[in-house]
Amino acid sequence: MADQQNTASGGNKAARKFSRRKLFTVAGAAAALAVGGGALYRHFSSTTPIHVESFTTEGSGEKKNILVVTGSAREGGNSLLLADAFMEGAREAGHTVAAFHSGLTPLGACLHCDGCWSTGEPCVVEDGFAEFWPRLEQADMLVFCSPLYWYNFSGHIKCAMDRMYPYSRKNRLRDMKVREAMLLMCGESLFPRSFAGAAEAYRQMLGLKRWKDRGRLFVTGVHEFGAMQGHKALAVAEQMGRDA
Repeated sequence: MADQQNTASGGNKAARKFSRRKLFTVAGAAAALAVGGGALYRHFSSTTPIHVESFTTEGSGEKKNILVVTGSAREGGNSLLLADAFMEGAREAGHTVAAFHSGLTPLGACLHCDGCWSTGEPCVVEDGFAEFWPRLEQADMLVFCSPLYWYNFSGHIKCAMDRMYPYSRKNRLRDMKVREAMLLMCGESLFPRSFAGAAEAYRQMLGLKRWKDRGRLFVTGVHEFGAMQGHKALAVAEQMGRDA
């Protein structure tokens, strides 16, 4: 009888230990899920209603003068490879294509000095803008191609965009011929929502200048130098160029 009682007592202790172990395991798993779920929520949720997606719209089929404005300061950088693919496709389709590399050209920020057009040219600041504006005035379509910097455009291409201000002044001597635009971007983030800031700024530009949105391409998970080489997005960008 005593042996049976000892056996039963030992079994109860083992059961309690097993229950505690199981409880700790379940609690640990729940905590891990909570932490992981919180991280996923922060990435997937957004404080902005902007829906970020890649798409293209149908073009007129006419041959155009296209200006590609890039924002990378790295020769052979990922966004520059994206721009090269687009330009290759556009040239194959018979479009005239030029590029302005804001990250590789000395170009300062807009000073808001209100000297626009005072010399007959759009800007009085003497820097790389003198190379930019003649191409800008010849373009029928603008294509912005930038890496993602801190959830927005790179500072380089933002300077180029800001320097387009003279063409939105009421007293402008000339305006751009641009009627259409595209946006191509790539970045380290794995989540498209990280591009929402740039996408909204681009949408506002379209509205201000009444440009037709011809397409957007957001490439996620690209960071290390050369990561874009062989990437499937290059074929997409090339086709966007053909369809321009």
